[in-house]
Amino acid sequence: MNRVFCLFVLLGLVGCASQQDLNSLKWEVDTLNTRLTKMEERLGDKDRVVQQSLSQQAELQARYGELQDQLFSIQGSIDEMRAASGTASAGAGEARINALEQEIQAIRDSLVKGQVSAKSLYETGVDKFRAGQYEASIADLKSYLTQNPDPSLVDNAYFWLGESYYALGRYEDAILRYDLVVKKYSSSEKIPDSLLKQGMSFMKMGDKETGELILQQLLQGHPGSDAAAKAKKIMKDGVGNG
Repeated sequence: MNRVFCLFVLLGLVGCASQQDLNSLKWEVDTLNTRLTKMEERLGDKDRVVQQSLSQQAELQARYGELQDQLFSIQGSIDEMRAASGTASAGAGEARINALEQEIQAIRDSLVKGQVSAKSLYETGVDKFRAGQYEASIADLKSYLTQNPDPSLVDNAYFWLGESYYALGRYEDAILRYDLVVKKYSSSEKIPDSLLKQGMSFMKMGDKETGELILQQLLQGHPGSDAAAKAKKIMKDGVGNG
């Protein structure tokens, strides 16, 4: 009788322990889901800001195209006037041509000024990053991206923005910029390094699982890159230093 009673008591204790373990595991899963949801919300808010910046960039590029069209149109008008110069008074025709040429020069000066200014902001942004002036680098690169950026440098600008945020320990901001390079600029030479630093950013935030998944993506997609070699070492050592 005592044995049977003890057995029931033991089974009851095991059942309680199992239920406690289950409740504890459920609490941990719920907590993790809550953290992931909050992080996704924050990343979503930041992504909307980035999308707004991209929209402004598109508007500026459209304005640049309008100015170029205007330039070609005025040049065509000058050519037509010169071709028809025999049917109009020479003085009036020449005055109109001179006025149009001055207008063309003003448009050209505006376009060149915008290109030089944008290029200067990109270069100073990168130089400031290399000098350890990360906040100043972010300011210059953001200004560059909202002006009339060279399409061949936009992916680089986002990468260096990510690098500046990473250096400041602002890993969520860095992840967003690296992600833009990977998803929007499929031919960019910065993709391997962006994947590397994106994975490292997640690991720095304590999300080792996501970080390693991204590093695996790097190894599969760019196995011969320097970034892949660094990823192998990081995964072997189990840390996200660098």
